Amino acid sequence: MGFEISVAVVGEMRDGGGMKDVNELKTGVLGVVWRVVLAGMGGVVVSGCGAGGGMTPMGAVVPSIYSRMRPQQYTWHPERATAGPVLVFVSIPRQEAVVYRNGVRIGRAAVSTGKDGHATPTGVFQILEKDVDHHSKTYGNAPMPYMERLTWDGVALHAGFNPGHPASHGCVRMPEPFARELYGVTKRGGTVIISNSAKLPTMTVGVAGGGGGGGSPGAIVMSTATRNVVVYQNGKETGRSSLTVSGGMERFRGESVFLYGSDGVWHRVEGGGRVEDLRAMMVPPASFAGKMKAVIRPGTTMVVTSEPLVTGGGGTSRGVMGVR
Repeated sequence: MGFEISVAVVGEMRDGGGMKDVNELKTGVLGVVWRVVLAGMGGVVVSGCGAGGGMTPMGAVVPSIYSRMRPQQYTWHPERATAGPVLVFVSIPRQEAVVYRNGVRIGRAAVSTGKDGHATPTGVFQILEKDVDHHSKTYGNAPMPYMERLTWDGVALHAGFNPGHPASHGCVRMPEPFARELYGVTKRGGTVIISNSAKLPTMTVGVAGGGGGGGSPGAIVMSTATRNVVVYQNGKETGRSSLTVSGGMERFRGESVFLYGSDGVWHRVEGGGRVEDLRAMMVPPASFAGKMKAVIRPGTTMVVTSEPLVTGGGGTSRGVMGVR
């Protein structure tokens, strides 16, 4: 059973396939008291009543971050963070993508990933190229609007049909309005994480670090299994070294992902662990540590994995988190 509370509503309301901030709906409405009805797991139902006591049915459902989106549904709020590096996180089990800018969630959308026999690869990728009006050379010149390439063998983000389940040949299909907005805020070299985790990440501020200058952001991948570290830029390996692993990191299992923000600190995106612990318990040779620090700039991604690192994808971004 639900219950009612009177509040000043700050949230999102469905507007066609997209979302609008509920505050926009209050403009010009006199004497309206907004009521939020908590409707179990189905989301939050927003309604209003006029000064005279009559109901003004609004009836829209506000999807929470804990409930799954319907096909073609999305939210987009770039005003929450107007500048900083952009990271895209795609959850295959949830069939959703979440967009963060400078550690703040600015967008979320239902997506469609690869169907059986054409699974979308998981890992940490960099955007290799962008094309606003791309057509597939593999699948009969099929349109792929707002294409953002992740691998040279055909995996990309793009606008496309979204039935609510995996249906693509390996790409990540997004609602077209969302794909258009995303295309406008991403850059070549930006980070895209495709995960088998059903849990959407929440950015957590870490500690200050880094010191790189200009150039595109890269990715630093460290393995506790093979005890090595690999640096990537623009989807290509640019450096590799051994790694001394000690303490609790010898027992580490899973993956942790961090994003370096324009505020000069590392933000934890996925997994556990702290940057302070990584510095103390995962140590590269001093000569290589300087090279790592030189490539760290806003947008750089750092991945720690307990899986062995391998070389894959012919030097392309498919091997950015090349685990088997």
